[in-house]
Amino acid sequence: MQGIGDSSSLNGLVHKVLNAEKWALEACERLVKFIESSSGELIITYTGLGYAAASTLYWLITTLNPSKQPVLQDSDTIALYRLIYREEATAIFFNTKPDDPSLIRLGDASRWTGGKIYIITPKPPETIDALLRGANRIIVPCPPSEIGCSLYEVLLAHYTGLRLYGISGKRVDRLKKFVDAGFSIVFEELIANYRDVISNILSIREVIVSSTGFLEPASYVLIKALRSKGVRASYIPLNMLEPSSSDNILFLTSSVEDYVVKEKRFKAMIKGARVFELRFNLDPLEIPVYVIMLALYMIQ
Repeated sequence: MQGIGDSSSLNGLVHKVLNAEKWALEACERLVKFIESSSGELIITYTGLGYAAASTLYWLITTLNPSKQPVLQDSDTIALYRLIYREEATAIFFNTKPDDPSLIRLGDASRWTGGKIYIITPKPPETIDALLRGANRIIVPCPPSEIGCSLYEVLLAHYTGLRLYGISGKRVDRLKKFVDAGFSIVFEELIANYRDVISNILSIREVIVSSTGFLEPASYVLIKALRSKGVRASYIPLNMLEPSSSDNILFLTSSVEDYVVKEKRFKAMIKGARVFELRFNLDPLEIPVYVIMLALYMIQ
């Protein structure tokens, strides 16, 4: 983390977020048009850190438009157990690894059943790219980093979810207003608020990251960043966490989860575990974007 707090480093990170925002705002129009023009079951699927984007799109749709009930599942489960039994389905696939073989498996399953698929992925190598020609695709112009790619994709998912089906209401209006202002403008404030916690976490050798299911996808991005810095990070769902005195535990939480998290945090402290917390007092639908921005800060 040496040097990361200086203004030139932060300006560079702000510029990266701004570029991702600009790209996602343009790309979301294609994805919105594809989803709204499709029929049948809507399947949102993923591999790797695409989990965060897929989950973001899923929660935006189901929370802001309860009449829509898409399916959220990993790509191999969808390819092997669901898509082959659906003659008319629409799949949105978020992938953060350009050479992931799941691209081929899901593409094949879609062709066999006649389902419609839209693939969001960094540019694959030629051998895979040749097999995907003809498929609807959005190529993510992200840096050679899964975490950087996940930022592009989660922003795309966020913007798409807010523009689908003509949804409206006070919460939607507030979320759209913030999108118009941009996430990049609060990057420095975000780092200032969480820099000490991040520094403390990066100073230890091993940590358990724990959250509710809602923030599980974002937790995996955080874990990827921690591992890249030499921290042995693992994930345990909050409802399965059994703390011990030797544990270092990072709780990733939202303020709406305070009542649920408080019990586990208290139990961990009683057991003698060392406790850290990244708590966000924000609309939960925005939190994955902020977590990935923090992960991007960690890996610089």
